Amino acid sequence: MKAERFTITNIRIIYGEEFRLVEKGYLTVKEGEISEIGEGSPPPEGVKLDGRGLTAIPGFINLHTHLGDSAAKELGLGLKLEEAVAPPHGFKHRFLREAKPETLIRHMANSLRDMVSTGTVFFADFREGGIEGVKLLREALKASLIKGLILGRPKHPSENGDFEGELEGLAKAADGLGVGSLGSYTDSQLKLIAEKFKGKIRAAHAAEALKRREEASEVERALRLLKPTFLVHLTHAEEWELEEASRRKVGVAVCLRSNATFGLGLPDVKKMVDLGLKVGLGTDNVMTCQPNLFSELEFASRVLRLVYRDSSFPPPSLLLKMVTVWPAEILGLKGRLGVLEEGAEASFFLADLEAANVAPVHRVLASIVHRVRPENVMLTFVEGKIAFTRLPPGEWES
Repeated sequence: MKAERFTITNIRIIYGEEFRLVEKGYLTVKEGEISEIGEGSPPPEGVKLDGRGLTAIPGFINLHTHLGDSAAKELGLGLKLEEAVAPPHGFKHRFLREAKPETLIRHMANSLRDMVSTGTVFFADFREGGIEGVKLLREALKASLIKGLILGRPKHPSENGDFEGELEGLAKAADGLGVGSLGSYTDSQLKLIAEKFKGKIRAAHAAEALKRREEASEVERALRLLKPTFLVHLTHAEEWELEEASRRKVGVAVCLRSNATFGLGLPDVKKMVDLGLKVGLGTDNVMTCQPNLFSELEFASRVLRLVYRDSSFPPPSLLLKMVTVWPAEILGLKGRLGVLEEGAEASFFLADLEAANVAPVHRVLASIVHRVRPENVMLTFVEGKIAFTRLPPGEWES
């Protein structure tokens, strides 16, 4: 389907930032944007697609991925965090150095296809391997319509003969910065990194593991030296560190399944939300967790209720904001992504909530969080183009 304007009829719509339900609605797309949403009879002009009673849901945003290790699935299982991912000699980094580029590209492309088939339309990836690593992911992206930010990182200083020169090249090649281990760099190197990536998205891992008593705060160091857009994990962040991140209006990406897999504990999501931090869900390393945000949503909903011994937290609406509205705001895309409303980018998916594993639906948002599975995603649009469909495209035309 190549129409510049089309209307999807006969759908339920999760509308706006507060997820108001529009029953028996229609959604019109014009030149890649949502131009109209309404109930009842659709406008007469343009191509019509029969939505078959499906539910239109804002496209998911995965705020933290490591797609590079897609070819290493389960090979790190059972390793401690440092053994698995610490640069430069952790398992992941040895694997990436030894793997053939074509192998890495092929399996990253597979992960991208899987993401768009599960309703994800945008991602932020921490890409290892310097400039060459960025190029490999750009090559993998050619096979998919999904969009994302490639947050590059310089090679470990022990492997880098021209640190400043690589930074200049990396800042041109990547969409932003994704520092994996703050401990790999001196204060002066982190200041230089921030300077070279000025005006771009800057992010870093921090407080993922418990620090020794004598160690400096990774969170404070990141905030002071990198001035990041968002921080990742904060699994063991102290309250004062969260307060400072909130004061500086820094976003947070949490990766609960990954933290659990490495036996690290879980971040204090409730405290983050109470402090006004914008929090997004990420799936972290593909070698550890498939980049499926439905799995992340359900796990987050159930495990946080257990951790807090509170059956009311987190509410489904908050969790959905963590894969739509809030990551969009963190990435400077508020009103463009993560929301279904007029003027937003037409990046969303249609899900079958009448399937046997979902119906009967009594609370739509709770059903999306707890019941919907990847096979319920019937059609995904990215910028108004069909990025994934379970039926031939022509079958949707009414």
